[in-house]
Amino acid sequence: MLKKSYYVSVGTGTVEDAQTLADLGNYSYEYAVEATDQEIRELRRLMGSYEAETEKTFARAGVPYKSADHDEATDEYNSQVRELYTMIYRLGTPETRGHIEKMRIMEKLGNSDYRQPGYGRHNAEEAIDVNDRGQVGPK
Repeated sequence: MLKKSYYVSVGTGTVEDAQTLADLGNYSYEYAVEATDQEIRELRRLMGSYEAETEKTFARAGVPYKSADHDEATDEYNSQVRELYTMIYRLGTPETRGHIEKMRIMEKLGNSDYRQPGYGRHNAEEAIDVNDRGQVGPK
């Protein structure tokens, strides 16, 4: 099957081909991919599922008594993001794959960070103490 170039913006939820990109002129995108018609349909379906999960998590965010770190909506959202970025990575150009690797998003989504400072008995003190030693933050 013939693959064509497409340009993906997760932020705006769009997947455009080269002609549409040229027609739009000011369209910005995060990722370039090479895909067959079937693969791009699947990517668009995943993008739609991701958008739906984003809305659910947003609606849940306003509930003050419900913790987000052990929530079905958050887990489902993370699952959708993982699935979407896995496909973008698989179809991506070398630059796209390199960017996703640098973001370390797959690793971050797969790690709940419950062992990180801030989840212990002395949450704030623990996080502040470790921050002062420079051990917390992006690696």
